[in-house]
Amino acid sequence: MQKRRLDSWKAIAAFLGRSLRTVQRWHDLNGLPVHHFGGSKGSVFAYEEEIDAWLAGLAEGYGGERSTRGEQQDCARRTSRELTATADAMWETRSVKNIQAISDLYHKAIDDDSGNAAAFIGLANAMVFSAMTDVVDATIALPVAQDALRRIPPLESDSIDAKCPAAWIDLLFHRNWRQARSRFEEVVSKRPSSSFARAGLALSRLADGNADEAVECAWDAWRLNPLVRSLSGLLCWFVYLSGDHKRVLHLTAQMTCANGNRFETCTTEALVLAQDPFSATNLTRLEEAAQEQPQNQLLQGVLGYVYGQIGEEAKARNKQAQLVNWSENARRSKAYPLALVFLGLQDEHEAISWLDVAFAEGSIWSLGFRSDPMLRSLKGHPAFERLLSKIGTPNLYRAPEIRTSASGVLLGSAQVGESS
Repeated sequence: MQKRRLDSWKAIAAFLGRSLRTVQRWHDLNGLPVHHFGGSKGSVFAYEEEIDAWLAGLAEGYGGERSTRGEQQDCARRTSRELTATADAMWETRSVKNIQAISDLYHKAIDDDSGNAAAFIGLANAMVFSAMTDVVDATIALPVAQDALRRIPPLESDSIDAKCPAAWIDLLFHRNWRQARSRFEEVVSKRPSSSFARAGLALSRLADGNADEAVECAWDAWRLNPLVRSLSGLLCWFVYLSGDHKRVLHLTAQMTCANGNRFETCTTEALVLAQDPFSATNLTRLEEAAQEQPQNQLLQGVLGYVYGQIGEEAKARNKQAQLVNWSENARRSKAYPLALVFLGLQDEHEAISWLDVAFAEGSIWSLGFRSDPMLRSLKGHPAFERLLSKIGTPNLYRAPEIRTSASGVLLGSAQVGESS
């Protein structure tokens, strides 16, 4: 069969449907089969069949590149799923020590596959936990969590798993109390094994001043995942806020024995001891604990409060300066501990200012302000009442009755209204 010949650049360009400059470039750079009469400077010609074969070969090459790219994308997606699975497994025993590693795994999973919804959800949860446990400043962690949820692929954005971190953001960042509680309740109903959602539901109850219900929710969360130390710390704190202080001392001792670590429960024990600041035994125990855990800012704040209460103003001011220095040089806020020190020094105005800061920053301590025995001297103060009006649903709250045992330890039980 005779080959059909094209005898000029113009004819070749017309056959290919391209400009003269384009086909000449294809010849120079991509090997378009063009021949010359009488040497390299002679007139040109090309065969249609050869050009067709060249085009087919070029298409096959591009197809091979697409196939290679597809294989690379599949490999990246598999790696992303594996990283997410590893992070999810670590999340089950989340702690202050491993949360950074968990966050890093989710970030790497997202780098490998930007469509991995589970990785975005996991990262949002990890950021919320980092804010709760004061690993990362809430004003940094919570916007990152919110952005992670925003980037979830549309088909997954309304999944029940995505609603858990969204509820936490509502609770701590947007302070949309009713929506947070509604979302937590929905997640718990459809994911009853989620200890993280149950802990959030407990905190939403606490924001309403319903410490008794918070305790029950916290027990449910802890039973689902007793190896998570932060859950035991929350449980002890809720029991303290409910007014059952005698039970707190027993519970913190038991949890410390079970967890092999006092960090999560020591602060709640300190808050109970501070209820009787004039007890020499309590002061000694607080000083020993503060020396044991010099980086535990709340513990230092409680000790500063006690120093102020017993008239050791110089020591209280020293704790104040220590906390302010940490606030200026660390990424984490010490607003609530500083408020306690000022309360011990009888400076209510400054104490309330720092409580306002704690609330504005999304501190979980602020969710307990309604029930917090440390703040009972502020009840009725206009500025403090204005602050409480921003938290939860105020009409559900009724102040707990406080009783003192013969030994001076405060006892009692919070009496609260029904949750709506």
